[in-house]
Amino acid sequence: MSDLSEATRELFVRSLKNEVWQKMPFYEELERRNKITFRGGKYIERLVIKDEMDDLAQAYTINEALTDEAKDMLDKPRFLWKKLQLPLRYSGDVEIQNVHAGNEEQLTDLVRLLTTQGQRGIRIKMMKNLFNAGSTTGRSDSGKEFQSLVSALDHDVTYGNLARSFSSDTRDWWQGADPSALNINVTSSSQGTATNLTISNIRKWISESDVAQYMEQKSDLTILMCATLFNKLRAEMESKAIYKGEVGDTMKQGFTKMILDGYNVIDVPYLQTTSTMRTWVFVLNMNDFELRISTERNFEMTDFEWQGKYTNGFDYYLARILAAGNLVCWKPRGSMWLSNVS
Repeated sequence: MSDLSEATRELFVRSLKNEVWQKMPFYEELERRNKITFRGGKYIERLVIKDEMDDLAQAYTINEALTDEAKDMLDKPRFLWKKLQLPLRYSGDVEIQNVHAGNEEQLTDLVRLLTTQGQRGIRIKMMKNLFNAGSTTGRSDSGKEFQSLVSALDHDVTYGNLARSFSSDTRDWWQGADPSALNINVTSSSQGTATNLTISNIRKWISESDVAQYMEQKSDLTILMCATLFNKLRAEMESKAIYKGEVGDTMKQGFTKMILDGYNVIDVPYLQTTSTMRTWVFVLNMNDFELRISTERNFEMTDFEWQGKYTNGFDYYLARILAAGNLVCWKPRGSMWLSNVS
């Protein structure tokens, strides 16, 4: 049944329900930290530090020659712009029977509804992009879709045009943190090993991995999980939990936060939607992520334009919401993805 017939007077539906419930806690955190940036350029790239200089420091005696070694400490990951559009269309019939109808005939302004739902549709699409649409195979550098947290933190896959492999000791510094040990000591990934969600394990994942090595302060970390895991953790730490959101924007976003040892723990409704994602936990250093959006394609909507004015065009109006950008992580080693948690 068409939108037009849904909104005509002969139907008994008298109100509209908004059933879009997916929330966007990760993007809210990025926005709060000014990590959503609007820039141009051919690529999304920057120099990153891949090594430290401590092993060049020399202890010496007065009669000993001083060393003069150099070290290659920089690399340049490169990400491509990903393009996204959502078409908004209504027909000549909608224009005649709804857009310019009187108050009695028009139950709702379908063009206004179309525009509002289009904006929400983009938000839902961005949430799916963030979590790889529930797939355990990360979006590739060369693919069409915005890259995801899985793209950044999955082990032994190319990211930012840089190959990674624990077994061949290739760019361990560019891998997501491993829950078993420091990356320098890891020879094979354990991010998919079955494990239980407990306070003790969360502390272990952070303090005994590279996450703690690259964390400047506890508030840098955000831990994302589904409602099932969140409630399990909440039951264990109920007497210690401090809930955030009594005031300010957090409650407006519609998700729940609590604090564990100074770390933000967030229940993400979207992660509850598939059995695969219900086993995922992300431990994220939010300082290392950036949502880069093109200044030319920054989720703005074009005007509705009548397509009948073009040769062989049809009697409908078309607008598009346009975006170009990518989600990038400049230090995967400071964050972690666990894919088999219960």
